[in-house]
Amino acid sequence: MSTYVIGDIQGCYDELMSLLALVGYSSEQDALWLAGDLINRGPENVGVMKFCMKEPNCQVVLGNHDLHFLGITAGVSRARGKDTVHDLLAWDGCPDVIEWLRHQPLIHKDSNHIMVHAGIPPNWNIDDAVSYAQEVETCLRGNRYKDFLAAMYGNEPRHWDSQLTGMARLRLITNYLTRLRFCKADGEIELTHKTQVAPPGFSPWFALPRPQHEGTTILFGHWAAINGVTHQANAQALDTGCVWGRQLTAYRLEDGQRFNVPARTQVS
Repeated sequence: MSTYVIGDIQGCYDELMSLLALVGYSSEQDALWLAGDLINRGPENVGVMKFCMKEPNCQVVLGNHDLHFLGITAGVSRARGKDTVHDLLAWDGCPDVIEWLRHQPLIHKDSNHIMVHAGIPPNWNIDDAVSYAQEVETCLRGNRYKDFLAAMYGNEPRHWDSQLTGMARLRLITNYLTRLRFCKADGEIELTHKTQVAPPGFSPWFALPRPQHEGTTILFGHWAAINGVTHQANAQALDTGCVWGRQLTAYRLEDGQRFNVPARTQVS
């Protein structure tokens, strides 16, 4: 049995099928982890969701695009110019997708590996990160999930404080786990820069000293600009920009080998 971890699919269904064929993935024998952003920006979101929802050994975490889709369907946000979720919205299985996504986690941990969409700030230890993620998951699964979705948009607060409460606390937890790229050692987050170039005073979260993460390999997507390169053995980046015309990448947990297939189309 092998476990394959795949980065941001974003509706690139054909590439997902090609990648699974390349690695010889078996639904009966192997496990599949998907690091969030299953949908949006790509051409075939329905195909991706049909696959994920029926695959018996598929473990996903939610990404910012998945949460944004829930925001659209909840009526608290609108589809943006580059959003491509119209196929999902028109599909009669859309209500099932909404319910399924609402019940997916933000973090998945197994032994000494942990999967999250964007990252874990250096000021959090792994157990705390799992606990904080569960706070958001509880809201998403509850009757007032639309209230959370309405409040999750925004870049504030930027500083973590364990005494934070309410929607401000939930928003920052969500931003860490689904939008994090640059931060400071104390966890101050910066959310406006998306390239490889750090804004003054900030660093990629994985490049900062992270003694609290020792012994755990963090698997993440979200940051296509770094093209899978972190130079950190315990931080494996898996978004290699398939939806932007580059590659879709899988990482095999058992030996750290990477596999990739080229994008078939480039979304403008």
